[in-house]
Amino acid sequence: MANEEMPRLRIALIAEQQSAYLQLGYSEDECAALTHDGEVQAVSTTLRKLGHHVTLIPGVQPLVQQLAAGKHHEWDLAFNMAQGFHGSARESQVPALLEAYQVPYTFSDAATMALCQNKANTKISLAYNHIPTSPFVVIPARQSDIPMSTKTLPQYPLFVKLVTEGSSKGIDPMSKANGPVELQRAVQKLRAQFPGQDILVESFLPGREFTVGILGNGADSKVIGITEHVSQQPPSSDEEGSDGYYGIDFVSRKCKSNKGLVVLDHDCSDISDPQLKAASQVALDAWSAFGCNDAGRVDIRFDSEGPDSVPNVLEVGFP
Repeated sequence: MANEEMPRLRIALIAEQQSAYLQLGYSEDECAALTHDGEVQAVSTTLRKLGHHVTLIPGVQPLVQQLAAGKHHEWDLAFNMAQGFHGSARESQVPALLEAYQVPYTFSDAATMALCQNKANTKISLAYNHIPTSPFVVIPARQSDIPMSTKTLPQYPLFVKLVTEGSSKGIDPMSKANGPVELQRAVQKLRAQFPGQDILVESFLPGREFTVGILGNGADSKVIGITEHVSQQPPSSDEEGSDGYYGIDFVSRKCKSNKGLVVLDHDCSDISDPQLKAASQVALDAWSAFGCNDAGRVDIRFDSEGPDSVPNVLEVGFP
């Protein structure tokens, strides 16, 4: 039931729906980061139940058309769920347009979105703010060989992933390299799958992995949920487990969809586990350092299984 004291707003809900891009012929991997129809519908339904008028805008190009036509003068607020589809700073495109047209909107601003889209820049900023993150090097898209600077990283294993992709895109069992030959193969595979993209090589973190959900701005920010990602053991049948996505000690794209991952929800109202406490604090430190707004998540992984292990930030993400 709508709250009679809450003002009724005219809200533009901006979100690309995954189904629309799949129908256009894009692959599931290409659409991995886009919102599912159910997510968009759930947000729209909730806003309407609160008494607001909702207009769905399915992405940046329809938004441009609406702005050019002056429709934004009819909106009180934009609810930004857009991920963007093209470009290395695609998540910042919608907030940048909204800022240019002075439309109030939810979640972080364009500068923060662009910074956090790029994992290398994120890690540089984390290090500057003395927030733990694993050592790394970047292999630029234009560089065909693995730079000598990888030898400055601590000992193997190393981890290989794309600089500006999320949703575990491009991550598979080959992403963890236990030696120079495996590193070369992992880089070559990403080069073939995603030509033109920079590649991040970082020290592999063998500890527990968490996603810390955060709500709020500045000093008022708080942790509202913590999930832990645990690898599923392979099925008893060799045939069922032959895809290699079971039993790996990190989150891959396919293990999410192939049931190779167990997600544990932790109660954050009374945290007794010291690693959960440490992960929560580091997540809040990162959230504050980047000036994030409203809601999002910080992905954390510990550098060991031991009692003195340190939580390292993997990335900062938004709805």
